This record gives sequence, C-alpha cells and structure tokens, in this order.
Amino acid sequence: MEEIYEKMWELAKPYYEKGRVYDIPHIKWMMKHVECMCVHENGLNIQILMPLAILHDVGYSRTENKNPDTKDANQKIIHMRDGAKIARKILEELDFDPELTERVVYLISVHDNWVVGDNKPYKENKDLAAFTDLDFLYAQSSIMVLKSQGKAMGRSAIEMLHLWEHDDEKFTNRPFVTQYAKDLFMKQIADRKKELGL
Repeated sequence: MEEIYEKMWELAKPYYEKGRVYDIPHIKWMMKHVECMCVHENGLNIQILMPLAILHDVGYSRTENKNPDTKDANQKIIHMRDGAKIARKILEELDFDPELTERVVYLISVHDNWVVGDNKPYKENKDLAAFTDLDFLYAQSSIMVLKSQGKAMGRSAIEMLHLWEHDDEKFTNRPFVTQYAKDLFMKQIADRKKELGL
C-alpha cells in the first residue's frame, strides 16, 4: 500500500477506535479488497477508492450507538455527515490533492444514501458503486461479522446470512458493478453456508 494511504489510515484509526466494535477489521478488509479489485477491474480510480475505503466510516465515532442496526437511517445520516467533516480534516492534513479531496468528501457524505431511498449517487459514479459493493460484501466476510451485526439487529448468524443473500434492495437498486464483487459474493455465501452447516 502506498505511503499516503498508510498515513491516512494512521490518522483515521483513532476515530475507528471510538466507533463500532467491528470498524477496524472492516476497514482493513476494505483496504485489502480495494487493492485487489483495482488490479482485476478496469476503469476504477484507486485514488478515490482507497481514501473512501479508509475514511468512509470515521463518522461512527460521533454516533451515540456504538453497535447500531446496519439499516438504522438516523445513525447512517449522522455518520455520513460527521464522517465527511472528519475526512476533510484528515485529507487536508495530509495535503491530499484538493480536487480528489472534494470528490472523496462528497462520496463519504452520500455513501449510504440507499438507507433513505436515494440510489442516484451509485448510478452516477462507478467508483462509489464499486466501493458500495465491497462495503456490502464485508457483511458476509466471516461468521464473526455475521454474529456482530446480528447482535445489533437482534438476529442470528443464519438469519443475517439469509438477509444479505436475499437483499432485494442491493440486487434491484444497487446491483454489483464489478465481476470481482460478484465472484467474491458467491464465494463468501458458499463459505458461510458450509460453516453454518446449511
């Protein structure tokens, strides 16, 4: 990973330590898969995707509920608004390219707009859509993640797997935009089913 992104992660980490219980492993997973996805897919901008992956959830450090329901609109709105402000501060501290900073900050401010029924940003920006694919895919990345999110939503790991496998909102309004994401989704679902004895 490039030095600028390592520095970005170091500045973001204290915010994640104040956020949700799974934020740090989530962001590390995202960084790894952004690099892989950018190698396997054409037309993606790592200078947008990597900062977006590193900074997108820093706003959870400002929410009251540290283990919120993943579909709680109020918490999503707060974390996008506050996350955009924190991201700007970090990017400016790093003297990140001003034009890229504006784009990243904007994308953070709308990255979970699906929760309020607004899917327009994902249709207008392939980088945001590809990022959203990975953000969604983290939910099935391990049994521990399924359990953690299930606890917040009052559901079992099996119920969470079923929820993510059949998420109509994801498949009708924000379909996967990369083959990398499609393949990873199928693999993760198969792996989790095997682990859960399904």
